Amino acid sequence: MEKKLVKMRKNQAKSHKERNSIPHYIWGHHAVVSALKNKNRKIKKLYITEKNIPIINKIDIKKEHSLTILTLGEINKLLSTNSATHQGFVLETFKLKKKPIEDCFNKKLIVALDQVTDPQNIGAIMRSAKVFGVKSIITTKKHSPGETGSLAKAASGALEFVDLIEVTNLSSTLTTLSKEGFLIIGLDELGESNINKVKIDIDQPKVLVMGSEGKGLRRLTKTKCDIMAFIENKSEDNFSTLNVSVSTAISLYQLSSSS
Repeated sequence: MEKKLVKMRKNQAKSHKERNSIPHYIWGHHAVVSALKNKNRKIKKLYITEKNIPIINKIDIKKEHSLTILTLGEINKLLSTNSATHQGFVLETFKLKKKPIEDCFNKKLIVALDQVTDPQNIGAIMRSAKVFGVKSIITTKKHSPGETGSLAKAASGALEFVDLIEVTNLSSTLTTLSKEGFLIIGLDELGESNINKVKIDIDQPKVLVMGSEGKGLRRLTKTKCDIMAFIENKSEDNFSTLNVSVSTAISLYQLSSSS
């Protein structure tokens, strides 16, 4: 049994390594320029329109990477779509190397996403994370998009600064972080504590746990939270339409202000 388990883990690691060794595209001005500046980013080729050459020349990377000038139509064909807002910047690149959960242990504030699947939302969350000093975002290996072109575009460059750490089991990961001294704060509309009034020791490391777009936090995830918080709703009719990325931004502001 133990040998089978070891073999299965080796096969999973091999499969993960193979997926990361396949180049993919990311697009958009800020996403591409930030990736070009990232020394940890392995790049295959840069595609831009002629009008964007001055921008590339300013950051002095033209000689560093293979560059091809294309028309907007040719770039659309390259991406097999007319809907990607690439702004004349496309990068053929390899996915960033995944980091282990241990990389979170020395952080003061991190975000954990409980099966958030929309790359647009995750990209927006990464932008907020960058602004509020969050260096790591934990996602689940299943029910999460991983690094994609759409996510990179939505993150607008933040993907190069905020680590996406994938875990198999979020519940056990939160238990591990709790043992490392982290305070686990879940956000839920039916939470008991107003996020605006949560008092936390300045030296207390924190994990903000956000639920999926439809179902919110799963039951088992909630049991791992030390505090279940909510964002105060001041509308008279209890109108509630905040999505997960907006809720994360508000919560990070409150938590970073209190620490």
